[in-house]
Amino acid sequence: MAIVTRRRFLSGLTASCASAGAASTLGAAPAAARPLDEVMERGRLRVAVYREFPPFSFQRDGTLVGIDVDLARAIAGKLGVKADIYEQIPGETVSDDLRVAVWRGSLFGGELADIMMHIPYDKRFGLMNPEAVLFGPYHQEVFALARDPQRVRSAVLATLPDEPIAVEIDSVPDFFLLGLQGGRLRSRIIHCPTPEAAIEKLTAGEAAAVLAPLSQVQAALGTRMEQFPVTTVTLPGMMTSSWNIGMATKENSRDLAYSIGDAVTALTEDGTMAKIFAAYGVTHTPPPLVE
Repeated sequence: MAIVTRRRFLSGLTASCASAGAASTLGAAPAAARPLDEVMERGRLRVAVYREFPPFSFQRDGTLVGIDVDLARAIAGKLGVKADIYEQIPGETVSDDLRVAVWRGSLFGGELADIMMHIPYDKRFGLMNPEAVLFGPYHQEVFALARDPQRVRSAVLATLPDEPIAVEIDSVPDFFLLGLQGGRLRSRIIHCPTPEAAIEKLTAGEAAAVLAPLSQVQAALGTRMEQFPVTTVTLPGMMTSSWNIGMATKENSRDLAYSIGDAVTALTEDGTMAKIFAAYGVTHTPPPLVE
């Protein structure tokens, strides 16, 4: 169960920024990620996606699917090569994931990825990881409240009633609710291993609301959003309530990053990006940088 993966984009990001400098000193690089010319020559783009991370990358009937998987294939198509996609087991921090996937590799060996999907596109985080290049922001994520309207009549967080609310354990929504109004709802929080599990609590009537990233809420609820209204929210006092999602490659592969960035722009402009997200029940929100 890839719990760390699903909450790394905020709470995990802080730890990554603190530890990235130390992480860069571990081990020697076995092989370099291939820059553009080599990718084109081989006819293959090797892509790392997170394991068990619906709706972005997950197994369905033995087949790897998801938004990031479909996007990786579309990008490879724009480059005129095949997509070679594999699942990356999450480490303790995003910096660990970058080290293993794109610039140093695993201590147990194996081929590096040319790019890794679903990396926070954050300037500070990028500066703390000089061995990698962050690029190609393709989606802006926000938090959302899904609720049973008979039990939670308003989506204003400050007025949440004394009803059980489900969150992913150790996530930013968890930390936010634990401290909200002096811990008023502390005893009403239901901790779940994933946002999807939290949604199950809501639909089963065990929780009156769920606070989680919008994309995961939308995908998990599907057509049930008519029964359980979903509203985007901000979390006052937390590090951020929205963040951009992009990709990463090794520092010496900037030419590859530029070409893929152009592909992302083209896929956004021609509507392909929105269709990929919609196929999994998610609304695509282009980051301000690529609108």
